[in-house]
Amino acid sequence: MALENGVCWRPKDPQLRGRYDTFRSALEAAFLDLTTEHDPFFDSLPDIWPQLFPKLAARPGRYEDGQIVLYVKNPSTLYAMRMKLGTIRKTLSELPNAPKKINLKLEIHSS
Repeated sequence: MALENGVCWRPKDPQLRGRYDTFRSALEAAFLDLTTEHDPFFDSLPDIWPQLFPKLAARPGRYEDGQIVLYVKNPSTLYAMRMKLGTIRKTLSELPNAPKKINLKLEIHSS
């Protein structure tokens, strides 16, 4: 009973199924894509960050609710970085395709 109601019910060969090995991995990728905000400016930011701020202890982590979340390693670094947010905001606003208002948020992230 391979063909029923015009539909072939035979399973496809694994190499023809697509890029996901399991249904779970397909669902995880779909949920990740739905919950991740995409912004062209932020997507290019990690590539140019080392040239803009070579010795800065913060790095761009994620884009969430219109804010660029910068990751730092520990609370003392977070405290020191708070004073540099104005300089970072000014430098980022001078880049091409930068949004009119840049909101920055610091977050402790161990990795």
